[in-house]
Amino acid sequence: MGVLDGLSVLLLEDEFLIALEAEEMLTQMGAARIEIAHDLQEAQRLLAENDFDVAMLDVNVNGKTSLDLAAGLKKRGVPVLFATGYELKSRSIGADDSIAYITKPYSADRLEDALAAALADTSQPPVKGA
Repeated sequence: MGVLDGLSVLLLEDEFLIALEAEEMLTQMGAARIEIAHDLQEAQRLLAENDFDVAMLDVNVNGKTSLDLAAGLKKRGVPVLFATGYELKSRSIGADDSIAYITKPYSADRLEDALAAALADTSQPPVKGA
């Protein structure tokens, strides 16, 4: 039984190979449906057409941040996990402190732990180094 058993996931990732690897990991964690967006416009379109149980968002997508998208998802009650190549200990990008994050590169085990934290309680502080 995986942390994502039967859940739908929005994956926003602009790097094609990272998106494929993340999709594989999410599938192995039991995700029933994974929709991949490679830019913010595509993510917005997918959100308008679908409901998601959780979202995994790259922070920097083609030079733009996904912070507004994350805020909108949180308002809809959708747990969010930031995936980033940046170290967010200082949270200097203006991210909501209640949003969990994982730094790239990440392993399947670290991703599963971070997703479990995001799903369990999105009001908790971010998962450090998860």
